[in-house]
Amino acid sequence: MKKILFLDFDGVLNTERHHEHCYENDIAPVDRYGYAFDPEAVANLKRIIDETGADIVVSSSWKFWGLSAMTDMWEERNLPGKIIGITPNTMSDEMLLNANLEDWDAMAGKGHEIKEWLSKNGKDVIQYAILDDVCDMLPDQQDHFVQINPVVGITEEDAEKVIAILKNLNTQ
Repeated sequence: MKKILFLDFDGVLNTERHHEHCYENDIAPVDRYGYAFDPEAVANLKRIIDETGADIVVSSSWKFWGLSAMTDMWEERNLPGKIIGITPNTMSDEMLLNANLEDWDAMAGKGHEIKEWLSKNGKDVIQYAILDDVCDMLPDQQDHFVQINPVVGITEEDAEKVIAILKNLNTQ
């Protein structure tokens, strides 16, 4: 039985605070994969992984590089946890062109992608959490979702909330 963390990167690990720090200290903020991740946000991710044993599914737009590139980056950057998958891209151009802009559920792109991943891969998933700086989740995913401030990324408080979700504790 698995615990899954659906993980966005931009605004969650790749933060405005870290960009500013790099700029102010004349540090190159990129490597061959793109922007370096904020060490404080990564430390909080490590705590989540260490305390829950969750595996990671990339829901970030970075997923378009493919699973192999994501796992290579994870290893080269010595990041915590294990990436086991990426969410599918379920928002087709036709779906977007014909969407009712007043129907929030229809526009919950990442929510649909997470739902699709779980429907295909979730038979052994006992609990999941979602970390993202944008709330485009479906209504039934809200109890699994922690919205991150993109300025600072994953905070200690965010980590506590995610740990409670993954340990199936009451977070209210």
